[in-house]
Amino acid sequence: MKTPRLAWAPTAALALLAGAALAAPLSAQIVSTFAFGAPSRAKIQGSDLQVAGKLGVALPPTPHLLLLWNLAGAGFDRFQGHNGAALETGLEAWVSPARRPAQSWGPLLLAEAALGRRFGVGLHGYQALGIGAGWSLGDWVPYLEFRRRASFHAGQPVDHQILIGVHFVLFG
Repeated sequence: MKTPRLAWAPTAALALLAGAALAAPLSAQIVSTFAFGAPSRAKIQGSDLQVAGKLGVALPPTPHLLLLWNLAGAGFDRFQGHNGAALETGLEAWVSPARRPAQSWGPLLLAEAALGRRFGVGLHGYQALGIGAGWSLGDWVPYLEFRRRASFHAGQPVDHQILIGVHFVLFG
């Protein structure tokens, strides 16, 4: 009998809930993210866009640096003419000349590393690396990011993206 492809999904959901429960009593910021993306190294067509959302928890702050664990990210994209959806988790760093990057009303340098799974033709399991810049406007942080998604499987195409989005500090 063939094993279902999503057999790991209940375990991942339980791990996510356990992580959220452990992080709840910490004095941390909860950050939501919404972004639009387009390919950066191809002829951009109206159908080759991406929409993504994330929910993250800021780890204990240090001066001039905010580390953010994006617990859950979900997105929809059209990659090389094929529709797909992706789930991911990762770490993000916000570096600022201000002592406290979030709500600093100043510039930010953003870096991201993530692992994910795309359902649809193309990347399947992937790693994502990104670098960008943003500006803190209180609870809102609009940003621009260059992001590279590469499959764990040899021979799969690499997805280069330009994302325009906003982080919003929900709590903290």
